[in-house]
Order: sequence, then structure tokens, then C-alpha cells
Amino acid sequence: MAAQFDNVPDTTDFQSTAEPLIIQVSETTAGPFFKYRFILVIKDRAGTQLAKLKTHPLSSTNLSAIFDISRVLDDYIGPNVVNSNVTTENILTLGRTATQQTMIVGTSYEAYVARQFNLELGYEDATSNTADPVEVLPQSPAVTTSLYAFRDEFTNYGQGYSRGAGEFQPSEYTDNFLSVAPDLGYANRFFGSTCREHRIGIDQPYVLAWGAQPSGDLPSGTDTSPQYMHIRGWDTSGSQIGAGANINMNLYGGNNTPTTDAEAVQFIGVGPANLTAWASAASNSNLTTIMTDPDLAFYEVYLSTTVSVSVAFQDTLVHRFTIDNGCSKYPRKQLLFLNRHGGWDAFNFDQRSEERLTSIERSQYNRPRGNWDSVSGLIDFTYDGWERGVTTTNVKAEKQITVSTDYVEEGFNEMLRDIAVSRSVYLVDGNNLIPVTVTDSEYLFKTSVNEKLISYSFTLRYSNRPRLK
Repeated sequence: MAAQFDNVPDTTDFQSTAEPLIIQVSETTAGPFFKYRFILVIKDRAGTQLAKLKTHPLSSTNLSAIFDISRVLDDYIGPNVVNSNVTTENILTLGRTATQQTMIVGTSYEAYVARQFNLELGYEDATSNTADPVEVLPQSPAVTTSLYAFRDEFTNYGQGYSRGAGEFQPSEYTDNFLSVAPDLGYANRFFGSTCREHRIGIDQPYVLAWGAQPSGDLPSGTDTSPQYMHIRGWDTSGSQIGAGANINMNLYGGNNTPTTDAEAVQFIGVGPANLTAWASAASNSNLTTIMTDPDLAFYEVYLSTTVSVSVAFQDTLVHRFTIDNGCSKYPRKQLLFLNRHGGWDAFNFDQRSEERLTSIERSQYNRPRGNWDSVSGLIDFTYDGWERGVTTTNVKAEKQITVSTDYVEEGFNEMLRDIAVSRSVYLVDGNNLIPVTVTDSEYLFKTSVNEKLISYSFTLRYSNRPRLK
């Protein structure tokens, strides 16, 4: 009569809550069906109960049932924008804060990007349709399993139902950071395969995230996530700058054998501003040589389980950061946005931007002019010319800004699409992040065939209204 798990997602690969997350259960001997039958208890990593779900078998002859736990788990995960090493700072300051500058790797702090959930299966009995059911929980022996969940968008282009396969938990060269940077067809200089492309100014920050919880199939054969980030730079002539550099992330804020939900997804500052400041603080002379070279054209990064540069231990795609300081007469605007995988990406808008106040609302009343309350036998009624009739007591307004890209390759259209539908967007202002929301109600995927020259514009509303006097 015991209930059992028949089909559950992989216990180590991150599973997305954007699609049904199905737990299939059954029993071999039919029990009473006056009440619910199967009980599924969802707990966090520490064993705290988060939810208890109940359901019926499909029929008296088909003793199976399914639970969809995606929406339950989704309530307990979310994006992290805090620098966990200096919690008064945002995530773009990794490796470049006044304190803890050598900590270039951070973990989740304000919310968990991915979490472990423990599942326990039981059942209940009732002797009649009026009798109180008796829960058998835990069963003897206990029937349990666990899984990891994160929030990864799912767009169905005709595929059948499938589950996460650990593609954001680095273990082989095809795995990726939690990033939507495009593949524009450029061969990376490390190993020759194509890389993912970013465009960034020499003074700008950037952050990449990855699933540090091991998926269990690393090339090294060890159940640990990558420990090293390898970095090489090339100048405008195509020559490599110096000998290359690496960061032992375990020494500078990371942990490649995570034991907490905070460590399940980790972040590293990879923008020129992050790497230059960190290299100086950590006395990494090889990295300083790369980042301070006046002819630096681009640099590339990837994660590995070993300090040696080897394609056999390449545990992520290679990401290239091309130095683009812009040549526009307009001030550059950088947006940080939560992408479809739950990580952060950034993009520069170099063309004309316009700020405006919209939805201006005024609270007013009509004040009679004159000295009505002070007339007497000695004081005549009068009023001054500057006295106001209609008087404004309060003003409210929304602040908006429109930003525009320079001409960009068609391949960036998916990355920019993520800005249009992102749950969380920030305008980067020095070391500060200004929260904004995208107000555009549609997004056009532009192509070079249709548009010839491609540029994009977004209208953003500041999340916090200006305080008007």
C-alpha cells in the first residue's frame, strides 16, 4: 500500500519553474478513495516544510498521479542584485569596492537564484467518506528525493516536454554562464570554437553568473564545479597580451563545493572596471598587464576545474569582451537587466536619449483672495495682486527616459529582446543602480534584410517617482 515515486526530474541538474515540474507517483495496491490519497511534502534544504500537496489516483484501476510543483517552488527563488561581500553595494561592484576589493566572486544574498528542495511522499487513509483521514507521513521507510530549481524561461518552438540537463552548471565546453550574450560567429582565441560576444567600455563593470552546484558529470570526474577563471587579452594587431591570467575563485569569494542555497549560483565581476581594480588589489600582475594595455582590443574568459589552459577541461563556452568606448556625441547609457536564465547581462545605448516627466498630477483648490478674516472698523477689505486663487498643494509625476542603441549586428536581437521582457532592469549610474521598468508594449525582431541598419530604442519609467515640492 506504500506510495512511491515513479518519475522525478534529475536530482542534480537545475530544473526550471517556467514549465510544469512534474512529480509522478503511484501505489501498487488500491487503497480507500474517500478522501485524498497521495501526499507530497515540499521542504527546503534545512528541512523546513514549505508546502503540503494532496491529490487522488487517476482511477481505481490506474493508481498513478502527478503533482506539478513548479509554481510552489517559484515562490521561493528570485534574482540577486546584492554584492554578498559588501551587502550595502550592488553586484556590479564585485572586485572594486573600497572594502573587500579582493572578493571578486559573490554568492546570492537578497534572494536565492537556485535552491535545493527536498520532497517526501506519503498517503492518507480514511475508513469512510465521513471519517477523518489519517496521514501516513513519513512512510516506513521514508520515501524521499530532492531536486534543484531555478527560474529559466521556456519558449516552446515545437519541442516536446523535457527537463533541465545541467547546461548552466559548467561541466563541459558547451555549457554556459547564465547569460544571453550572442554567438556572432567569431572564433575564440583560446581553442578556435565560436564565442559569445559582449561590447563594453574600458571603464565599465559587468557580471557573469553560473550554477556552482555540481551537475555531477564534470570532465575531471570530480563532483565539484569549476574553480578557475582563465583570462587572455589581445591587442588591436591581434597579438596576445602577456602570458594570460587566471583567478582561483575559491580564494576570492567563491566556493566550488557549495553547501548552501546562497552558493548554488555564484557571480564574478568580469568587466574591465572589475578586473582592473581586482588585479591591483590582489597583486595579479598578469591580469594587470592585460587590462592596462592601451591597445587592448578584446579579452576572453571561461571557467575550468584546472589551472592549466586545456580544451579537455574547458567547462564553459568562451565569452569575449570587445572594448568599445563609443564615438557618439551623446552620453552613454548602460542597462543592467535580468535575462531569461536568471542571470544578469548589460548593454550600452550610445545614441540619443531623452528624459521627460509624464503623468503629471496636481492637487489644487480655489482660495478666495483678500483679507476676509481681518477686516474691522479700522481695516478695509483689500487684496494684493500677487495673491493666488487656484492654489496647488501637491504635484506628482512619473519620470521617463528613452534610450537608443548605436547600429548593432542582427545577432543582438535576442539579447535586446530580453530587455523588453525582463522582470528587472537597472540604469547604471557610476556605482549606483537606478531601478527602471520598460514601458514598451511590443518588440520587433529586426533583421538586416528588412532594416539594413539595425538599432533599437526603449522607453523606461523610473521605478521611484521623483519627490516634488
